[in-house]
Amino acid sequence: MNATAPDGSREEQLHGLSLLSLFLHSTATVQEMMSMLLSKSPPITGAALVYPLVLERKRQVLRASMLEGCTDPLLETAMDSFQEDLTALEYSLVQNPELDRLFAEGEVVLSDDCAILMRDVMADEQRKAGEKALGVRKVALVPMVVDGEPLGAIAFLFDHADVDVEILELLVGHLTLALRALLVEDEAVRFSDIDPVTWLPNARFLKNSLESEVVRSGRYGRRLSLVALDIDGFGQFNETYGQSTGDRLLRAVATTLGETVSSPELVARYQDDDFVVLLPETSRATAVTITTRMLAALSQISVFNEDEDAPPVTMSVAIASFPDDADNSRALLRRVLADLEEAKKDRADSEIDSTEAA
Repeated sequence: MNATAPDGSREEQLHGLSLLSLFLHSTATVQEMMSMLLSKSPPITGAALVYPLVLERKRQVLRASMLEGCTDPLLETAMDSFQEDLTALEYSLVQNPELDRLFAEGEVVLSDDCAILMRDVMADEQRKAGEKALGVRKVALVPMVVDGEPLGAIAFLFDHADVDVEILELLVGHLTLALRALLVEDEAVRFSDIDPVTWLPNARFLKNSLESEVVRSGRYGRRLSLVALDIDGFGQFNETYGQSTGDRLLRAVATTLGETVSSPELVARYQDDDFVVLLPETSRATAVTITTRMLAALSQISVFNEDEDAPPVTMSVAIASFPDDADNSRALLRRVLADLEEAKKDRADSEIDSTEAA
């Protein structure tokens, strides 16, 4: 790959950077933004390849998956050189302390090769062969951080040693702001039906799905059941162990419930510590069997260390079926939630009686 020297004077570079910033802020999708970055930034920065990586916070990995389908010739040349699909690679911050330090320090890191980035991701021989084919002489890793929160990083590969760090920082600063604005907009749409604590569908999504399934069940004369579950004593659990531990318990319950069902069955967090499981084409008798399996799995949950003494997780449960208990989705949901309240009250009364008897 031939060296890509910056075009013109410093003033022309800054002018080009300003124009690119406007283009980045006007893009409608992340893929469009990345294509713009790959094609327009090399003449400004002098980089032979610009390789953007977005941080997946939940797993703490940097990914280039937003480049999938991109036909940028420089990227294709780099993938041929490394003999690797660079859009499919993941770079773990947990397994790579040097990469993790990039965000902790928030500074541009310059090196003579890609070793910091590709450690434990690509064999040294393969990496060095790719660098040789590209003529890599200098690599710059620039973190994308906004308001103290890491968003990702950009790797700039140069086939010359003269790197203008200030231009890189300015470019990445513009990109970070544009990308965050776009991601926030995407998440607002994508996660409007997702509970932010458990990552399960929320009440809104459940109601829409239930309505569709009830219509379908009515049309074809099939059964449908709802199972509602509530974590016993969750309020006291939060007070005793703290909200952070309570959130861990909610996520553990969500994961366990999710593992006991399969599509088109659906688990949703309805509110607080209430969960609802939608079971299409399921009779009450079958729903009871499924619920028994759920409760057995939930009883094994623990958010504490093995040596810590913690109470077992128990749940109050209610089941309602269509069309036996209600003839429409709203009435069915009201029925199962009302029955759940009764089950919670009965369990609380039973515990009081047990305490008094002791």
